Amino acid sequence: MRRKNITGRQVAYWRYQNKWTQETLAARLQCLGYDISRETVVKIELDLRGVEDNWLAGFQEVFGLPIIQFFPKEVRDEDARLAQRPPAPLPEPDPPKKPKKRRRKCQQLTKRRKQS
Repeated sequence: MRRKNITGRQVAYWRYQNKWTQETLAARLQCLGYDISRETVVKIELDLRGVEDNWLAGFQEVFGLPIIQFFPKEVRDEDARLAQRPPAPLPEPDPPKKPKKRRRKCQQLTKRRKQS
């Protein structure tokens, strides 16, 4: 079965570390303006529901942790590895384009106006 989210286990872990109930976590998120219920927290932790991106920001805010802490270890490790890599070089700018020559039709219209 395909996973609904990859952050639920970490949300449960950090909630447990803070000795909060699921109800407490939901209430803290609601106080910050996030529309989330205890039932939704349960479903997230049990991987029965996806996590909305704004809820990740809410978890970050209530737990006071960087958002990467809500992802599995392999994702955190890959993030750390990529952070050590030097930034990719910027692409070379395109050479300046030559101005386009006027089209013949445009020139013909100009000549007609002058003759009139």
